[in-house]
Amino acid sequence: MLQSEEEIRLNHVSYLVKKAAVVLTQESKLRARELSRRRKSIWFGIFFSGIALVSGLPGFAGPFVINPTFTGNFNTNFGGNAGAARTAWMSAANVFTTNFSDNITVNITVDAVTGTGTLGQSDSNLVSDNYTDLYNKVVADAKTADDATARGPGGSVKALDPVSGTHTWWVTNAQAKALNIAGAGATDGTTTFGAGNPFTFSGTVASGTYDFQGVAAHEISEVLGRIGLGGGTVAGTFTNSYSLLDLFSYSGASTRVLGNGGGAGKQGSFSIDNGTTLLKQYNNQFSNGLDYRDWAGGTNDSFNQFANSGVTLPVSDVDLREIDVIGYDRVVTPEPSTGILLISGLVAGGYLGRRRKP
Repeated sequence: MLQSEEEIRLNHVSYLVKKAAVVLTQESKLRARELSRRRKSIWFGIFFSGIALVSGLPGFAGPFVINPTFTGNFNTNFGGNAGAARTAWMSAANVFTTNFSDNITVNITVDAVTGTGTLGQSDSNLVSDNYTDLYNKVVADAKTADDATARGPGGSVKALDPVSGTHTWWVTNAQAKALNIAGAGATDGTTTFGAGNPFTFSGTVASGTYDFQGVAAHEISEVLGRIGLGGGTVAGTFTNSYSLLDLFSYSGASTRVLGNGGGAGKQGSFSIDNGTTLLKQYNNQFSNGLDYRDWAGGTNDSFNQFANSGVTLPVSDVDLREIDVIGYDRVVTPEPSTGILLISGLVAGGYLGRRRKP
């Protein structure tokens, strides 16, 4: 059974988007009895949710801070696992703070509910902006080669608003901080987890369990702005609404797909160069009603719409590239000199050779 929930609340100058997650759907008639020994698909519901599982952390840090406030319910509902869950959440946050260098603090409340009805859920404050200001702020924020491509003559971010008629552009509160867009408040959002689910909090993901760091990383990324609105309605009032990430959805060269495309194979793919290069396909939201901007699947990846228990899905390079172009400043490691590169290559080669021995 697939459950989904959507709630959008007015919050002063911004709007709170509640993205509910969840549900464990099983693949045969023997659902309850085989729960512990079957691989289960996780379906994250309504339009922005899902699961992500994270990669190892790089060895550098910057001024980007993600500040959690763990609630009493988080500690109570996770009980003896609360300490491990807090550490795992911080490890997930560190994937972003070590890969991006924005001089901002993102404040996230971390909550938990009982049972398994919710796996992971995020609430994000939204800030509206006119397209001209949004475009100018995005251009001014360009730091990396991908930013330059996306904002350049053949890029996905154009000076002319691609939407006609009455509509609204939105960023999350955290994005507004990163892009210096007016209206950002202190609080950025909430991530909530179902404490009754079987989780692995560190190390190898055990069979029949879900990588808590991955679930947390996905929800954090949504608070940071990895959401699609696709022309939907915000707060029950603002119809024809779009997010910054929607600008990067294409089905081919110069063929933008701001919504869900209208069917299987018609959904967009992530592209920074106006659709010339399709880096990874987005979820078929038209068919399953889930996230617009999670990945459709394929190789194991942290931002996929669907995932299984017992596996680790890394935050891939394309995931980091996506976060980079929606307003964050990716840390780019300088190329070493030829001599250092040669030595590093030899050391790595020797290590890998030893690991391959029986």
